[in-house]
Amino acid sequence: MQLIGKTKEKYSNEALIAGIKQKDRMILEYIYRQYFPMIIEFVGKNSGTKEDAKDIFHDGLTTIYEKSIREDISLQSSFKTYLYAICKNLWLMVLRRRKTASKIEAKEDFMTTVSSNIEEDIISQQRYKLYRHYFKTLGEDCQKVLTMFFEGISLREIATKMDFSEAYAKKKKFTCQKELISRIEKDKLYTELLVKS
Repeated sequence: MQLIGKTKEKYSNEALIAGIKQKDRMILEYIYRQYFPMIIEFVGKNSGTKEDAKDIFHDGLTTIYEKSIREDISLQSSFKTYLYAICKNLWLMVLRRRKTASKIEAKEDFMTTVSSNIEEDIISQQRYKLYRHYFKTLGEDCQKVLTMFFEGISLREIATKMDFSEAYAKKKKFTCQKELISRIEKDKLYTELLVKS
């Protein structure tokens, strides 16, 4: 990994992104030590707790990780600014859901030259988080059937593996999918993400 500076350990934007993508423990610990305090401060000044800040920080890193898997990330700002902007937007979404978003204390210097795709990245990550949450609430058979279906396994193979008739496998897939969609659509976050897209 590429280091910058002589007195203070500091990684380049590219090294930090690569470290997140590769789940490099040393890089992740560095990011946590270096940048988590600013997120605790921001969330704390805006009606949040340290636990809220942990959740937001984790979601911010997850957003960066998922984007790095899909495409190369080329930052127009520092990594610090990029992470701060993502976490700020995530926290604003939480506050909107709590209906407490009013005057947000933000360091404006962090908000310059940040990727215009941040909102898209956050929406994508939040949709996936919503899907994962409600997928886990389904029964075991539903999870198995939908996992196989999403992996491209035919209904005939699913029926064989689950010891179902093919007609029942088709019906089960349909009802499980319908139930998953129904649970997701009842969530307030779903409505908010729908409006933003």
